[in-house]
Parts: sequence; C-alpha cells; structure tokens
Amino acid sequence: MSTSHDSSVPEAAPQSSGGKVLISLAAAVIVLFGLSRISSIVGPVFLALVLTICVYPLKQRLINRGVPAALAAFSTIVAVYAMIGALVASLWVSAVQLTRLLPQFAPQITELSNDLRVFLHDTLGIGDEQVRAVVDSLDLRVLIGTAYNLLGSAMNVGSGLVFLLLLIMFMSIDATYFPTILAVVKEKRAPVVEALSNFAKLSRSFMVMTTIFGAIVAALNLALLLVLGVPGAGLWALLSFVCGFIPFIGFWISLVPAAIMALLAGGLPTFIGVVAFYGVINSLIQSIIQPKFVSGTVNLNMTLTFLSVIFWSALLGPLGALMAVPLSLFARALLVDSHPQAAWLRPFIGDIAESKTMLAAQRAAAKAARSKTAGK
Repeated sequence: MSTSHDSSVPEAAPQSSGGKVLISLAAAVIVLFGLSRISSIVGPVFLALVLTICVYPLKQRLINRGVPAALAAFSTIVAVYAMIGALVASLWVSAVQLTRLLPQFAPQITELSNDLRVFLHDTLGIGDEQVRAVVDSLDLRVLIGTAYNLLGSAMNVGSGLVFLLLLIMFMSIDATYFPTILAVVKEKRAPVVEALSNFAKLSRSFMVMTTIFGAIVAALNLALLLVLGVPGAGLWALLSFVCGFIPFIGFWISLVPAAIMALLAGGLPTFIGVVAFYGVINSLIQSIIQPKFVSGTVNLNMTLTFLSVIFWSALLGPLGALMAVPLSLFARALLVDSHPQAAWLRPFIGDIAESKTMLAAQRAAAKAARSKTAGK
C-alpha cells in the first residue's frame, strides 16, 4: 500500500516581516497591560532590585576584607533598612507638620482666595463657574483634607513596606550566588549576562549620582527657606530631595508647594525669592547639569529620559516615576543590549560615542577646508 502526497493542500507560507512586527507589538501591549494590572507588585519588586544592586558593592567589599558572607549580607540589609526607615520617618513627621501648619494660615488663605477671585473675574473676565472651581481648590478644608490623606497614606504603608523589606532581605541573601549564576549562564548566553551586568552598573551610577545632586539641592533649598522664614522648610527640602529622582518634572513638583507656603507666610517678596531661587539654582542643577551627567552616564538621551518618566508613571504610578530611568535601562538591556543584531538601535537611544567621533572629524575637516580656502 502506497501513500501519495496531496498537492492540492497548500503549504504554509512563511510569515512576513510585517506580520512578525504586528505580533511583537500585540505581545508588548499585552505585557504592558499585565504590568499595569499588577503595578502594586512590580513597582516594589523593581525598587527592591535597584536598592539591592546599589548596596551590593558594599557587601563585596566586606567579603574581600575577610568578613563572613552571612555577616556581610546582614550588614547590607541593615544599611538599606536604615535608609528606608529614615525616609519613611521623615515623610511621616513632615505630614504631621503639614497638618499643623495649614490651620495657622486660615486668614491668609481666605484673603488669597478673595484676591484670586477678583483677579480672575474682574481682570481676566473668566466666568463665575470656572472662578468658583479654582477658588474652591484653595479652600482650607480641602487643603487640610489633603494633608490628612497624605498622613493617612504615610501611616497605612505597613503591608507594602513589609513586602518591600522582605524582598530586600531575600534578594540580598540570594545575591551571594549571583556571580556564580552569571558565570554559568554566560557560557550559553553571554550577551544577556553582559547586558544585565551593564544595567546593574548604570543603575547604580544613576542612583548614586541622583542622590548626590538631590542632597545638594535639598541643602540649598533648606538654607534658603530657613533664611526667608518659610514654615516647613525641612518638609519642602525633603520633597525636593525625593523629587530629584524624577527627571525634569520633579523640579516643578517640589517648587509649587514651597512657593505657595512662601506666599502665605511672607507675602509677595518671599514668594518671588523662592521662585527665583528655585528657578535659577534648582533648574540649573536638576534640569541642566544633572540630566547632562545622567544622560552621559547611562547612555539615555534627554528626550527618552523625559518620555520615560511619563510612560512609567502612567504604567506603574509614583514608583514608576521615581524608577523611570532604571526601568528604561532594564528594558533596554532586555530588548536591545542582549541582542547583538539590535546594536544599530543604540545611537537612537543615547549611545552616541561613535556619532560624537564622526561629528568631531567632520568639524575638523570643515575647519581645515575653511583655512585652506582663506589661505588662497
């Protein structure tokens, strides 16, 4: 008995490149949608990962000096816990301070609301309904309610904080085996290991550099606010430090409440002083100097850095905004750096070393051509 091939059945045609692109985009949308649904888990997990990466050199240094691995891991865990504890305590104390400050400025808030109503309605000619909506947002009860909500949020971080602390503990313990694991995986997936190692190095550099710049800005803001007598100076300085981890947008977030409090406490001259100082010093450091260092260190251009903040904050919320740059570095490591065939994409996302060399050569050639022409 013989079998024959039915030529009437068409063979499966190879999938076109356009179809592959559509499938990849659909898969990406599904993954991003899934991440947004579990953002309360993804955000803390990634934060714990970045913090573990940041303190890993401390652990290795202790081990190299003869400290037992278990004691070195315990020391790094305690160091991270101390940093998180100090930050949470500062935020809680600041929220309490804010709830006590606002009632003291009830007359100023009422006067400011009346002046704003007159300016919007009589000077700008804005309708009554729109004016009422704007003025109502300055109502003392609304501001106090917001402050109490912040205080409640600070007091209700228990479960999330425990989850984060446990993650950091487990990751710090498991980090003991990371070098060996990477060495084993590198034999089969060398580009992936190199990409992840580079991600860890760049994320650590970003966090360290941002912490340094944030501390400088916070110290300058604290000194200015204390000199001007703005209430809650420590709160606004702490806010500027935390917002320093949000490129470009963080500056404006920290400016608004400090400027409003300056206006309520010291009037227009104090308000102008705070705005001018923030506008010059803070924008110079956080919007010009810091992004230049960050973009050059992590090889992300300024456009992509800005879009990262918008994208990750929309996907993961506040933690997405704070971790926007490390998240983008992680995505680049998985999607670009770990695939040698995707190396051509690197110049578009900030790795412009070759472009700088080419541009310098072109400028030198143009200069030589001009000199030769002038010599004739």
